[in-house]
Amino acid sequence: MVTLTIDGKQITVAKGTMILEAAEKAGIKIPALCADKRLIGFGACRMCVVQLKGRKSLIPACLNPVREGMDVITGSPEIIDARRAQLQLILAEHPLDCPVCDKAGECMLQELVYEYGVVDNPYKMKSVKKAVERCSPLIERDMNRCILCGKCVRICNEVQGVGEISFINRGIKAYIGTDFDRPMECEFCGQCISVCPVGALNSKMFKYKTRVWDLKDETTLCPFCSNGCSLVLGIKDNEIQRVTGDYEAGINEGNLCSKGRFGYEFVGSPERLKKPLIKKNGTFEEVGWDEALGLVVTKLNEIKAVSEAASIGGLGSARLTNEELYLFQRLIRQGIGTNNIDHGGRYQGLLALKESLGNAGSTNSLHEIRKANAILLVRANLNETHPNVRIEVNLAVNRNRASLIVADNKRTLLSRQAQANFIYKPGTDVALINGIINRIISLELADTTFVNNKTYGLDRLHVSIEKYTPEYVEEICGVKPHELELAAKAYAEAERACIIVAAGMGLVGNDRDIALAASNLALVTGNIGKESAGVYILPEKNNSQGALDMGCVPFFLPGYMPVNKIGLKAMEMLEPGRLKAMYIVGENPILTYPLSDVASVLDGLEFLVVHDMFMTPTAELADVVLPACSFAEKEGSYTNLERRIQGFKKILPCVGESRSDFEIFADLCKRLGYDVPSDVRQEIAGIHFPLPASQFSLDTWKGKFIPVECEGIEGVAPLAEGAPLADEGKLLLVSSPSHLYSGSLGSWSPSLLEIGEACIEIGMDEALRLGVGDGDMVVVSSKNASVELRLRISHDVPDGVGVVHVYPTVNVMCLFGKEMIAVRGSVERVGT
Repeated sequence: MVTLTIDGKQITVAKGTMILEAAEKAGIKIPALCADKRLIGFGACRMCVVQLKGRKSLIPACLNPVREGMDVITGSPEIIDARRAQLQLILAEHPLDCPVCDKAGECMLQELVYEYGVVDNPYKMKSVKKAVERCSPLIERDMNRCILCGKCVRICNEVQGVGEISFINRGIKAYIGTDFDRPMECEFCGQCISVCPVGALNSKMFKYKTRVWDLKDETTLCPFCSNGCSLVLGIKDNEIQRVTGDYEAGINEGNLCSKGRFGYEFVGSPERLKKPLIKKNGTFEEVGWDEALGLVVTKLNEIKAVSEAASIGGLGSARLTNEELYLFQRLIRQGIGTNNIDHGGRYQGLLALKESLGNAGSTNSLHEIRKANAILLVRANLNETHPNVRIEVNLAVNRNRASLIVADNKRTLLSRQAQANFIYKPGTDVALINGIINRIISLELADTTFVNNKTYGLDRLHVSIEKYTPEYVEEICGVKPHELELAAKAYAEAERACIIVAAGMGLVGNDRDIALAASNLALVTGNIGKESAGVYILPEKNNSQGALDMGCVPFFLPGYMPVNKIGLKAMEMLEPGRLKAMYIVGENPILTYPLSDVASVLDGLEFLVVHDMFMTPTAELADVVLPACSFAEKEGSYTNLERRIQGFKKILPCVGESRSDFEIFADLCKRLGYDVPSDVRQEIAGIHFPLPASQFSLDTWKGKFIPVECEGIEGVAPLAEGAPLADEGKLLLVSSPSHLYSGSLGSWSPSLLEIGEACIEIGMDEALRLGVGDGDMVVVSSKNASVELRLRISHDVPDGVGVVHVYPTVNVMCLFGKEMIAVRGSVERVGT
């Protein structure tokens, strides 16, 4: 710690703290146009200049760390004059179009000009009018207003790791743009907008909608992925006008991805359902809640009386709140009397960690990733699946000099920062991890003390991984022996190493086996039970962890207590003839499940109830459709991927006569004769949940080695050495979630659909072999289904592989079948 004085106030801060940050902690304001808490000091604007007592020279507070005994002055006449002169220089070529600038009311330049009384300007400069770039989706760039603070460039590079924009030219000719001044072609996270101190970067969705002083800001939680980010909704006239982030709110430090920042249109969509609907003579008619719920109870009781409760199934959603999920499983289990309850969360990886580590969840918190010394990414294209987890990895690599090992079926954005980059054959994830374990043991890099004292089952693991020699792994995975050894050393020799595995309905592969292999690797190196280590399983939706914790599965009650009789899983419920009736909440299996015959199965039911916000393809087949509220119109809590439970409140009134899922479940429970607890949250709090592994007492805890084998592709043996991936001209198809994918929710936000497409990526050689070109519409076929997609040629995809991008408006997962593994398929141009 260092003690210093700022404007006569003595403070103590950590060594390495910059003067600017120290002053803020002391409650002393130093102006800065180029500073942001998420960014490394840059010193571009020179507004933060200060003096050291006894010295005349001015120094930037954002670039100078505190020193013991330092005496800082922040507001001397010389400092005030320097800041005023700097503002005059900025204004010399800054357009004074404040009346029509969307930044009015929160423009840092405007506020400082007012604060420092800049009423005249001796500096004159002939400015060159630059064209406003409006071709890019979602973001408008007006470089006439740019003050070259560099914050947009730095957050895109330092935090996002994208580098889409940069400084171009030098001196008076400098400006910020893309290479060759093309429109932006990035992920459109809008982070550049969030840090721009002036009106150079604007949201197209918010432009000219309202003034910021007319907005009422309300904090809530993001409804998309499992990161658990906090959003600040700008509300006017009971409508969301924009979404921003707040550094002080939640776990995301103000960082948002494109879904979180721009994916809010579904809340105010005119296509929202507003009243209950009953299908009469094949046509939906609006009815009252009493009639709709009365019919649901009557029909379910009739079917239960004739075919027993086991003929009814409930399919929930990982977007429901914890309280709603808890009540839903009580409705199905006690109100109807069956354990046929599930959700489409693809949770096998989380349950695998329960087998090996004792807890169905990631072992460490998110911010620990940035302090890791080594990170192994397995099938985790974080740029697409969990962008804010990608930020943690980026910070670890760039600021903590962590070794990054990327293992995927194609090159990803993080591949360019990787120390080891594996592009392995689809379906061989487990073989690759087993190969790394084999090398660690062979090189005597295992943590023998930890293994001997805190694990069991090593003998079985030894037998299992013995065959996964570097040569064997090369045959199976296509990874070179020296690359395997490089990864093994990087991971095992690191003081703190973590493994990150993505999961969800948009990914193929054996989630359970991948998670167990990852757990074995963490255990053998002693990377469990300590900070910035462990295993992260990243589920897909905002409350995937909560759906598991609340017992929305056929084999566990809340708190992971086993049931007496295991019910049907989601895929089993959707098999022809298994059920007579289904109750589907917030799920759209016709569009998101890996089955091609879902529609016919649902259409063949005697009775189908759906509640949703929209008339989805699944809802169109229902007998009763109940209108549900959005996340902004109800209260509750979500549990994110690190098992952090976060509450949120109701912000907007319900649309029409829609109700929260909780209210609907409670009403149905009463009608079915089951009393709803007076305080559901209190009842949940009384359930014992296991602690994360990092909080276990290592005095008593032991991890279990569970050997797993590589099962290959389509259930057959792994590929032999030299065997081509393509079989009789076919490609090996794998899936990859698009940046917008988080179930089908993104399909109801039109602006989001501007930045992605349903497509298949193949390499140039494969395109030439197949006679197709970039942008062609093609039919992609497997043994399970055929889908029409746009074709994109990519240098990131290896020969013989087709990467199918999962998109919210098209069901591409039906290509992979209920096994959800890589399959062989063909690609043909439409019309041939």
